[in-house]
Amino acid sequence: MNNIGTADNEKLLDLYNDLKNGTLVLRPTFQRNLVWNNSHKEKFIDTILRGFPFPEIYLADGDIDLETQTSTRLVVDGQQRLDTIFSYINGEIATRGIPLFKELSAKQQTDFYDYKIVVRDLGRLDENQIIEIFQRINSVSYALNAMEINNALYEGAFISTAQTIQESKEFEALDIFSQNQYARMKDTEYILLIMATIEEGGYFTGNSEIERYIKLHNDEYADSEKIKSDITETCQMIIDLNLEPDSLWFRKTSFFTLLVELVKLKRSGTDFSKINLKAVLTDLENQILENKSTDPETNGYAKFYKYVFQGTSGRAGRIARGTLVENEIKKAVANNG
Repeated sequence: MNNIGTADNEKLLDLYNDLKNGTLVLRPTFQRNLVWNNSHKEKFIDTILRGFPFPEIYLADGDIDLETQTSTRLVVDGQQRLDTIFSYINGEIATRGIPLFKELSAKQQTDFYDYKIVVRDLGRLDENQIIEIFQRINSVSYALNAMEINNALYEGAFISTAQTIQESKEFEALDIFSQNQYARMKDTEYILLIMATIEEGGYFTGNSEIERYIKLHNDEYADSEKIKSDITETCQMIIDLNLEPDSLWFRKTSFFTLLVELVKLKRSGTDFSKINLKAVLTDLENQILENKSTDPETNGYAKFYKYVFQGTSGRAGRIARGTLVENEIKKAVANNG
């Protein structure tokens, strides 16, 4: 009964009305965050206004409500295009290079509504099949980064925990990522890297272990509350230090090391009240910057600087940075014990 991959033309107006009445679901859990800016949206709308074609969208059958005899369809691929169409008609896009929808002539509006969109109907598939198709559609290099595909594939307990941390007031207050990176889920990936490193009990290369922990804790993550509180409380502790906004510790690479090491020390029972942590970190930053030109093979501060500003994600670099931060804090605690 399934006609997987059947393509047909549908009027833009019909899809708009389906979105409006909720029978077309724009953002199922496997879909990505919206990332188009106004320039992208204007160019896309201009394509329609000129009557030019654009790539087909993919839909799948959603649930049927047997009591109301109504059904839904899910957008598998084409979310941003459909959202842009919906927003343009509703006057929600600030345009510069194209007229607002309400400024179009009656004929132009009619032509816009009559525009034919190629829709590939995937039919009624189970969730695993939809996710597999989604992954294959988006396996081309331009479509999704690895984190977006992970979000699409699993959307489970480990990722949900990361997203809760990401949305916490403590993490948002640190403002580590730009808005565009935020939209592309970079902050989620960053938090997942922190979580996986803490779970692993040590550093690894790149994002090699993230996928394993996503799969391992997809259905249930027993330590979810613990890691959420450990990370958010540590973020608040860093906020309370009132470090300079341009501090080395607010670079993504350095902050990753600092947060991981502070959580590890917190879990081992370190009493931070014994030390002036701000002074320790400020002094460490000064030492790193003062020694940046010395030989990193013989100077730990220079090695830290090298690994931060090379942007390396190798295991050796992470271990070197982590060891220096851990040792400096432990030394300060011991001297004030």
